[in-house]
Amino acid sequence: MQKPASQLKLKLNQQLSQKLQQSLHVLQLSTLELQELVAGWLADNPFLEEIDSFQEDDLATEQYVQPPQTGRHHDDIEAWETLPDDPDMYTMLHQQVCQYNLDDSTATLVHFLIDNLTEQGYLGSSLIDLVENTPLEWQLNEEELVHALSILQQFEPSGVGARNLKESLSLQLDNLNDRQTNTDTLACARLLIDNHFGQWLSTHQLNQLYRQLPQFTPSIIDSACQLIGRLNPFPCYGLSNGHTTMAIQPDMEVYSDSSGNWQLRILKKSFPRIRIEHNFQQWLQQSDQQIDPLCKTKWLEAQAYMNSLEMRKNTLQRLGEWILQQQQDFFTFGALALAPLTLKTTAQELGLAESTISRAINQKYLICPQGIFPLRYFFSLAVSTNNDTSAGNSQTAVKSLLQTLISQEDPRRPLSDSHLAEQLAKQGINLARRTVAKYREALKIAPAHQRKLQHENR
Repeated sequence: MQKPASQLKLKLNQQLSQKLQQSLHVLQLSTLELQELVAGWLADNPFLEEIDSFQEDDLATEQYVQPPQTGRHHDDIEAWETLPDDPDMYTMLHQQVCQYNLDDSTATLVHFLIDNLTEQGYLGSSLIDLVENTPLEWQLNEEELVHALSILQQFEPSGVGARNLKESLSLQLDNLNDRQTNTDTLACARLLIDNHFGQWLSTHQLNQLYRQLPQFTPSIIDSACQLIGRLNPFPCYGLSNGHTTMAIQPDMEVYSDSSGNWQLRILKKSFPRIRIEHNFQQWLQQSDQQIDPLCKTKWLEAQAYMNSLEMRKNTLQRLGEWILQQQQDFFTFGALALAPLTLKTTAQELGLAESTISRAINQKYLICPQGIFPLRYFFSLAVSTNNDTSAGNSQTAVKSLLQTLISQEDPRRPLSDSHLAEQLAKQGINLARRTVAKYREALKIAPAHQRKLQHENR
């Protein structure tokens, strides 16, 4: 029997100091999250004060992130305003109850059903579950809920209150006010939803439908498929769900100076304007008496906060200058000229950890004549080229080129994925057909046979 023995092992662990952990936490926050954090610092730490002075050269911009291809000159930034809040979906539906002549009991049930809708406008629970999971004193009745649901399903937007996708699409067809739609097309669309749901997504499935539904001509079936495709699978998509919508504040700007050169500047609005209160600092330096430990702790906290903000600013400044240096052509020519760039290369060039770069680009945005872009947009892997000496093209640039090729194709003879791969190869970009298909699907572009069918049915 082996005797138990004790062994000593030396193990070296690397741990981040508390100050460094705080600096990294501050670095990864978005501008709005940082402002909330700093507001808490100001309320808790008496040594910090907010700078009230606001100089004219400060740029204040707030914009939602929808990167356009046509930009605006940076002189127009101050005229931009935050978009107004969208109406609350639930409020809109509750207001519509008053438009119907309902008794108090039925109106209460409709309000109850509205409160149980998902953010997409669907009734997520069955009526039986709603009855069983409510207090007994409510005395809910399934038949009364069915009647209340039928009223709710007449509300706008059309399709709201459905229990599944098929019911929502059927409701939208029932409420369709399109006089140009053929009655046979409507009847065929209802039949497809009820008995052949989703069986029209490929040419093979369409050919089967032509044989299974001889009462309708192929053109009527194609028109019905197009009609269903125009319906909204999420009835309340685009409406506010009542939660606070966070705006985006760009952290840096790339602009062209008087000489036509691209320049970078950090937007002062993206950094909280705080400092250590000057009177307290003088008092601590002149005080000969013993400082209270709590006071000393707050003083050290204030210094650590300021150091964290300074580290964030310096890191973003260096990162922005590196992006500007590597993506000069993008700011001139747009997405087609986006160069491949990786976090690993950036970390090596800047002498930082790759995780630090990842934190730095998290929820940070850059404004330029091309639009407003997240910093992560400028980082993408390279794809292969015919030229061994070339650094390759970024995936984002290839997707943009692919989108351009499809937009310029003959709609009567759309390019297949194989033909698209051949067109890209002529421009020095070697991609397999399945890779082209993956990029096309990422751009939400239909395959060639569906694009042709869409053109024929217009």
